[in-house]
Amino acid sequence: MTPRERFRATCRFEPIDRPFRWETIGYWPETLERWHAEGLPAEIDSFLAIPHFDMDMRIPILLGGSEDPGFFPLFEEHVLEEKDAYRVRRNIAGIMLREFKNQQSALPQFLEFPAHDLRSFEELRWRLDPSNVGRLGDNFAEHARSYRDADVPVYAYMCGLFGLARHLLGFENLMLAYHDMPELLHAIGAQWVALHTGLFERIAAVTTIDAVYLWEDMAYRNGPMISPAMFRTFMSPYYRRVIDCGRSLGIKVFEVDTDGDCSLLIPLFLEAGVNMLLPFEVQAGMDIREVRARYGKRLIIEGGLDKRALAQDFDAIRAEIEAKVPALLRDGGYIPALDHLVPPDVPLANFEFFLRSVREIAPGN
Repeated sequence: MTPRERFRATCRFEPIDRPFRWETIGYWPETLERWHAEGLPAEIDSFLAIPHFDMDMRIPILLGGSEDPGFFPLFEEHVLEEKDAYRVRRNIAGIMLREFKNQQSALPQFLEFPAHDLRSFEELRWRLDPSNVGRLGDNFAEHARSYRDADVPVYAYMCGLFGLARHLLGFENLMLAYHDMPELLHAIGAQWVALHTGLFERIAAVTTIDAVYLWEDMAYRNGPMISPAMFRTFMSPYYRRVIDCGRSLGIKVFEVDTDGDCSLLIPLFLEAGVNMLLPFEVQAGMDIREVRARYGKRLIIEGGLDKRALAQDFDAIRAEIEAKVPALLRDGGYIPALDHLVPPDVPLANFEFFLRSVREIAPGN
């Protein structure tokens, strides 16, 4: 099977020759630095790690994500202040932040966000217009036609609705806005729909999309960041409109990326049309065996293997794999993967052992 055939069959819960290989969503920068010192070739970065570790490639169509809310044009990034220990800059999402030097994975301090009310949102709404010239690239149609017959799946990556609102307002301001400025949240939702339905129509006219990946990150260790009632009011109607449009254009898979304990979110996303989730963080209490038992073939699962086991020894790694992977592969609809980025306390030898061990398990065994 080609990677594309393998991916599609996995998502349909059909037999496969072997699991689709995408065993991690990525690596912390410090992890790759460590591995370079342990023998990983110096030229291997997070992108080149995909073929280096023999994973199945994907063709990405980038519409937004964790750093890009979907603006076009993006804000011009520039440094506003620089000191010995930190720098203050405005990033591509229009956010002013203070970041600390020599701490690549440390969270920055957020100082200012691009919107704070309906008027300020209206002033930047034009950056979320799907018809902006050049948004998909000058040669997109020419390149995209070749995607139809590609051997690998085509993924459209986008920023989810909660993710967009958080980029625009900041987390604390967003929490207040759900109560104090509902009209702003509905305006953001409407523009999110206009942006992505418009882009789906443009893309579907020239190529085939296998899956849509939505970055949300809207849960933490103790549960979701908004209540189910708020989700149904401020997210569900807009999700349905985007997903209904996508399905009418032939897109079959809609995958949401959210960390933390997403137990309460799963039925809400399913109601809205989502049919795939990742990464199922074990340290937040997520257990993919329980998720499969509860939702069966309604939900495609990616992830769920405890990254912390990789910092231990080979026995701990094998135990984590054997406890989950064989059963999930027998049921189908599963892509074996870690529950987040590979952290820097994982030796290269342990990660390579993890890959070999996962790949020894054949579907149906």
